[in-house]
Amino acid sequence: MKLLSPLPFRARRRGFTLMELLLVLAIIGLLMGGGAAVYSGIMDSAKVTKTQTKLGILGGQIQLYSSQKGGKLPTQSAGLQALKAAGMVRSDEELTDAWSQPLIYTFPAKRGGDKYDLWSKGADGLENTPDDVGNWPAPD
Repeated sequence: MKLLSPLPFRARRRGFTLMELLLVLAIIGLLMGGGAAVYSGIMDSAKVTKTQTKLGILGGQIQLYSSQKGGKLPTQSAGLQALKAAGMVRSDEELTDAWSQPLIYTFPAKRGGDKYDLWSKGADGLENTPDDVGNWPAPD
């Protein structure tokens, strides 16, 4: 004798429909897209902060170089390589920004830096754009 279940056929079925799965995947995709946009902004900000920190450290090393050389700053032609030659910088990586581009040293200062300009071209890699990061005073 065959026993019949008191529940109708649809109520006994297990699993999800294709529409339910697609809806869940669409929601996950939207959440990940929003998270990626936020993450990208945080990473850009972190690169600017890292470059500013490197500029501050190198600025201190330039001042140390100057005190050891009787008040003379590295010349324009020697640039930051003078710090490397003096043993204050161990690798070329210390002379690059967060975008792996070389930092720029200008002596005498042209943009209002501390007797010299020390700066990065920023994310776009172009000079004299708003994303440049340097040791000069920030615009108001």
